[in-house]
Amino acid sequence: MAGGGGTRLWPLSRKNLPKQFLDLGTGKTLLEHTYDRAAVLVPKENIYIATTQQYQKKIQELLPTIAEQNVFLEPERRETGPAFAAAAVSLEQLRKGDEPTLFLWADHVFTNEEELLRDLATMQKLIEENPNRIVIIGHTPTSPETGFGYMKMGKKIAGHDDVFTIDSFKEKPDEETAKGYVADGSYFWNIGYMCVTPNFLLQELQTYAPDLHTAITHYARVLKEHGGKEAAKIYGSIPKIAIDYALNERTPNIIAVTGDYGWSDVGSWAIVKELFGTDGDHVPHGHHVHVDSHNNYIYNATNHVVSMIGMKDTIVVVTEHATLITDIASSQKVKEVVQKLEESDKKEFL
Repeated sequence: MAGGGGTRLWPLSRKNLPKQFLDLGTGKTLLEHTYDRAAVLVPKENIYIATTQQYQKKIQELLPTIAEQNVFLEPERRETGPAFAAAAVSLEQLRKGDEPTLFLWADHVFTNEEELLRDLATMQKLIEENPNRIVIIGHTPTSPETGFGYMKMGKKIAGHDDVFTIDSFKEKPDEETAKGYVADGSYFWNIGYMCVTPNFLLQELQTYAPDLHTAITHYARVLKEHGGKEAAKIYGSIPKIAIDYALNERTPNIIAVTGDYGWSDVGSWAIVKELFGTDGDHVPHGHHVHVDSHNNYIYNATNHVVSMIGMKDTIVVVTEHATLITDIASSQKVKEVVQKLEESDKKEFL
């Protein structure tokens, strides 16, 4: 799933170059890392990219060997419910409707890759055992995060370690509640990874999100009979709803595989520093000169020299068109900069 926008890593991340297309210092973009992860699990001809038409060219540039029919193009972003449904329809049309299908996000980072790959394979096996269910991932909470959704696990699934029914979903709690969830031990983060057959996904949407199912079925029919231009008009009227709200929190036919995968959605420059920085000052690209400066992070996407004197706990991001300077603790406030640029109609910097 590679159609998301976002500017939380502004000014490097822009509306025409969102997070999944960024190289944060490894030599590969997050999309390429996700593709490599998928290629461990299935043959490359069974890897599909769901994105929007806006990013088609960029995906072809980064993944030049992927077949054209393996790239599903939404006319526009309509939230994750329509995105998952549209991908399921496309797979059905390719006669893949009965196959266990893993839905992965293209802009996440994992430090426990071995455990993640093992459990992704387990998710596929669980669908092979029973194709009339959905399997999602529950990630062990490592801190009382208030910005994530949680799931409370129920009974253990016989014959499998760390696989459970789901008693309830809990949306973004306050800090005290989140601390209680972490201490309880039966609550896990919902990070949005799913395994299901496309046929069953659409069948469940027909039951629990009939408006979405009707709209996506109409879209698929128009796409097949009249082509993309007419279908785009239909797609723009599909209800915007997240797949969790549309389906996962409603259906009883859902279980979770749980574990600690070292997951991050890389939602701020402070997290980029934590994941990709080194001890002391760090610059993945460009040039830098420091004097009496410590615990800083520079991402320099230019050939300019960047120097810091007497600075500490500071993040600097330099691009050809914009520069960000923030202390580490305030890096989440990048969204406020983006908001001010939007209000000032300075779209060229977004």
